[in-house]
Amino acid sequence: MNASSRRSSRLRQGLLAVAAMVLSTGLVACGSSNSSTSASSAAGSAGAPGAASAGASGAASAAASPKVTWPVTIKGDDGVDVEIKAEPKSIVSTSVTLTGSLLALDAPVVASTPAKKKDEKTDDNGFFTQWSKQATDKGVKAIDGTEDNLAQTVAGSNPDLIIVAKTGQDSAAKVVESLRQLEVPVLVIDYGSHSWQDVTKTLGQATGRQAKADAVVKDYTTKAEKAKGAISVPKGATSVFTVPGDGTKGANAFTEEAPQAQLLKDLGFTIAAVPDSVKGDQSMGERKDIVKLSPENVQAGLTGENWVVIAADETAKNAITTNETFSSAAPVTGGKVQYMPPSSFRLDYYSALEMLDAVQKAYPKAS
Repeated sequence: MNASSRRSSRLRQGLLAVAAMVLSTGLVACGSSNSSTSASSAAGSAGAPGAASAGASGAASAAASPKVTWPVTIKGDDGVDVEIKAEPKSIVSTSVTLTGSLLALDAPVVASTPAKKKDEKTDDNGFFTQWSKQATDKGVKAIDGTEDNLAQTVAGSNPDLIIVAKTGQDSAAKVVESLRQLEVPVLVIDYGSHSWQDVTKTLGQATGRQAKADAVVKDYTTKAEKAKGAISVPKGATSVFTVPGDGTKGANAFTEEAPQAQLLKDLGFTIAAVPDSVKGDQSMGERKDIVKLSPENVQAGLTGENWVVIAADETAKNAITTNETFSSAAPVTGGKVQYMPPSSFRLDYYSALEMLDAVQKAYPKAS
């Protein structure tokens, strides 16, 4: 029996376990919660020897390892130690945000869940435009699945590694226990709490592509240094945010931990802090990178002398200039608003380069 056949057999057994879980949803809820808590507590007090974190420390370990030795153990951002016994050959990503970083590594991604909404940021498959060509060239399949049937859908792609986002609209964290019933390594990554570079290095370690991850980050760093010398950074602090829809529901303010804010900081920008008085909504999970602002709190939350609007489409631009929630603010009336392209919505290697280009065009150095 070859490796693929053995994996298929394990997945079939796992699907039977998933089916049993679905028939006992009450037990699933209790069991999932208890398992997650105990795993997190155990990881916090006594991680596996040699285990690497899915965040910055994991990236450091990946960068320090010139040669891959299997198995590899990585501590996911859910606190679970994940053992990957051999180099993955068939990866399924349940996070469209993380798929771009996998593609930048030329990792063997066979399937990915798409974005929940198809718009100017995506292609017809729901894949982000900045890497849709790479996905097409690799034959990545778009797989849809509700929380009830995601495990069954993922199993159909016969994966040997499953990637899950801890937070965000593309997170499958609520069903991670059912995914683990497939008896395949499931690595949970919180892209909202780590830079895209650290995420890329962690995925490089998980896929045996540390050297490629280092090369990707080095290429970006070189281009960012060049961009820094070509721009004129605006005086004062800068608020970074998105405008959901037509702006009637307010804005999503980015903290310094957001990858987009980190990119601007690397270029010399000072990021405006979001006041504690406007914080509180965590509808997208316990995220450290985004604070949802109600319309009445938009101007109180976006305190910067300059505004940078992330993933700005024409609807967002119109909201900034015509909706009084935004239009009466000093950065708007003073002409200190700049707009980043739709691809800046989620940063990976591809979109980070596109955002660098946009910042250079928005803040050119005077000749």
